[in-house]
Amino acid sequence: MQALQWDGKELLLNTVPLPTPESGEVLVRLTKAGICNTDLEILRGYYPFQGTLGHEFVGVVEQAEDDTLIGKRIVSDINNSCHQCDMCNRGNPHHCLNRSALGIKDRDGAFAEFLTTPASNLVMIPDHVPDDMAVFAEPLAAALEIQEQIDFSVRDEIAVIGDGKLGLLITLSLIQAGYDVTLLGHHPERAAQLGISNLKFNSSVPDKKFSVVIEATGSPSGFSDAMKIIAPLGTLVLKSTYQAPLEFNPGPLVVNEITLVGSRCGPMDKAVARMASGEIDPTGLIEAVYPLKESLSAVDQANANGTLKILITMS
Repeated sequence: MQALQWDGKELLLNTVPLPTPESGEVLVRLTKAGICNTDLEILRGYYPFQGTLGHEFVGVVEQAEDDTLIGKRIVSDINNSCHQCDMCNRGNPHHCLNRSALGIKDRDGAFAEFLTTPASNLVMIPDHVPDDMAVFAEPLAAALEIQEQIDFSVRDEIAVIGDGKLGLLITLSLIQAGYDVTLLGHHPERAAQLGISNLKFNSSVPDKKFSVVIEATGSPSGFSDAMKIIAPLGTLVLKSTYQAPLEFNPGPLVVNEITLVGSRCGPMDKAVARMASGEIDPTGLIEAVYPLKESLSAVDQANANGTLKILITMS
């Protein structure tokens, strides 16, 4: 099969053996995958991963111990947990001490024709949800995770910094939940592409403070901007992953008693449900679709400044 692989120095489209599922796993024939900023940051040295990249995908189960799964269209949680360590036993499998993660850590990912993943990680896709929508389940789940972590008040004034793919999904999910959101970015037309209304937009850092600030720029500069607008006793949520080091003075965090929250993966089932219900349609983020054989060009376009979602199709 064909797979887009990173060897630590070069990105190559290779011919590799079909993966063999282990006990409890399924073999998935991939139909579409999305290129994420984390994939691009791995190429810049964010994490020492080597192998098949990609963790946003939709596909069809081709082989499984449970025959009822075969032929089902699915997405999957990207974290593969041991279910035995202290964190797993505490009910935190996303933070398993022995976890692997599709296309990020110790496990081949989704820029390929097939992958294997634990059957317990699967989420079924309703028939009326197209692949172009289902492929957004993982990034939408990451956006929804913020609402799992923070007990928002209707009185909270929320700022999202960054109007890229993730920032827009976060903004959309919060507005749909009824919260007051200000988006800081440079592309007001992007919100319109997603049908976002009731939005306050700023192209520069405003001269006001927010009780919740969500940093989703994918750049170290986003943290500096967030610190300028976070209110005393506020909550600062970090969604960005990047290779560059971050330097900052911790004094204002201490003096103003700021709560700092890291936020990563989220509830895949809730993401699928929100799309299936029609509440959230992320397909307006799609900028281009490439076949797997042109996936190197797909990554080049995804790397271009200001690019939204690039998809890779395997069919």
